[in-house]
Amino acid sequence: MNLSRKLTGKRPVSAPAASLLILSLITAVLASGCSTQPGSASDSTDRHGGELVYLDAELSSNTQLQSSGTWQDSAYIQNITDRLIYRDPETLELKPWIAEEWTVSDDGLTYTFLIREGASFSNGQVLDASAVQRNLEWQANGDSAKGIPANNWFPKVSAVTADDAARTVTVQLTTPHAPFLNVLSFWRTSLVADETINAPIEAQSQLTGIIGSGPFTVESEKYGEEIVLTRREGYAWAPPGLENQGEAYLDRITIIPVTEDSVRLGSLRAGEADLIRYVQPSEEQTLTAAGLEVISARGVGNANVWDLRQSAPFLDDIRVRQALQHGINREQIISDLYTENWNAATSILTPGSLGYKDESEKLAFDPEKSGQLLDDAGWTGRDADGFRTRDGEQLHILTYVDVFDSTSKPLFQLIQWQLKQLGVNLEIKETDYANYSTVLADPTVGARRNGWPEADPIRLTVNYSSDHLNAFNLQQPDPVLDALLAEQLTAADTTARTEILGRIQDHIVESAYALPILDDSQIFALQPTLHGLTFGAEARPSFYETWTETK
Repeated sequence: MNLSRKLTGKRPVSAPAASLLILSLITAVLASGCSTQPGSASDSTDRHGGELVYLDAELSSNTQLQSSGTWQDSAYIQNITDRLIYRDPETLELKPWIAEEWTVSDDGLTYTFLIREGASFSNGQVLDASAVQRNLEWQANGDSAKGIPANNWFPKVSAVTADDAARTVTVQLTTPHAPFLNVLSFWRTSLVADETINAPIEAQSQLTGIIGSGPFTVESEKYGEEIVLTRREGYAWAPPGLENQGEAYLDRITIIPVTEDSVRLGSLRAGEADLIRYVQPSEEQTLTAAGLEVISARGVGNANVWDLRQSAPFLDDIRVRQALQHGINREQIISDLYTENWNAATSILTPGSLGYKDESEKLAFDPEKSGQLLDDAGWTGRDADGFRTRDGEQLHILTYVDVFDSTSKPLFQLIQWQLKQLGVNLEIKETDYANYSTVLADPTVGARRNGWPEADPIRLTVNYSSDHLNAFNLQQPDPVLDALLAEQLTAADTTARTEILGRIQDHIVESAYALPILDDSQIFALQPTLHGLTFGAEARPSFYETWTETK
């Protein structure tokens, strides 16, 4: 069960009721302003003022920083908070933000940050060195009394000290941690006020409980209906490289969760919304022809892969896994289902990610090789449906459609068809958003979709190490993989770490522990009157410099 529903008793709205509710909400929003018909851009160049109506495809789930993980919640949090370090989305360089500068000791154990002056949280608390100290301690240790875990991206910290007079925070680690600076640029390490840290987990799990120092604040949240963000007055501490160094341009952002594709598309076409997320590939050309803009945002991080879980029948055999690897035609997937806004995956990381290595030759579609591998594994019989058998058993693999990706159902169905040509029965089941994690806990589920844009490849260690999530469900630890995943965390420099990350990708692909499918894309469609929408390095939208011609 999703955390916020478990704690607050919230319940999803039924689909028919949701449609009526969404339409009434959009109508109410428009009653307070002017709608714009698609393609009817005005001549206004004034960036200040106006409202953005954003139809997201999913409901807010849980915003508690150390335990949240849904894409939509991370995008909301990113717009109401700041971080110590800014990652330039174009160059991927780490640049100053709340930390004006930083130094790292030669042994990699001591980090010292100089905190900029003048920043504050939206409740009036000064964002000084002491506030940063408390955030870092909270991230490193969690709060067990409240059920808040430590951030599993964080290093082991022996001490955090602050000197408000000198504006410095010093972090002492127990062992070197190569991802640390990257992690401090990520939304999960957003800086929040003491009021949030002191609050019970129920309050932190709702967006209204996240008090940040960002360019927007949360005015209200009605679960399943709308979230309203308003411009933060006096905001003046954006990353130095941005054009805008003052308050956000928009006065207000109204976010309405609309899970039905047809309602989102219809509202955008009618000029009742400015921006929507999740557009089916089949709709992209139609929207563009109607004068609307379609944007594909691709971030660095983990590719869209299927983890093969060795607790499930038959997947502990490397020959079966390798047969699946070569039995998937990724180019057909792109050509049949997607557009130029999508790419086939070439590794378990996306291009541009730290340490990315092109593994496409090892992923080449080769059905003859797949057939030989399955023959070698003893799957030489065929049943009446044409599926391979061995000792009377059918080669059967169970998976569930990914509820977090609106394009996943046809994707899964095409892969099902491709594997059927090899004689593999891929059974696809469906569940809803609330029960997805529960059904995937079943050890007989053989394939699970995984992978999101992330700030650092530390996610590989968190996902796949036997000391962490062991997402491949290895029944016995793989000592080679575990050693590499641990080694990447303590690499002495970027060059050394890049080489280790390449070996991790080699090992996972050669062992066919995962099936890389796509480089993850977030597809947005927007009115021509909306400008300045930008995206962070992990493809989450930033509304700070967004402006609208409609006032």
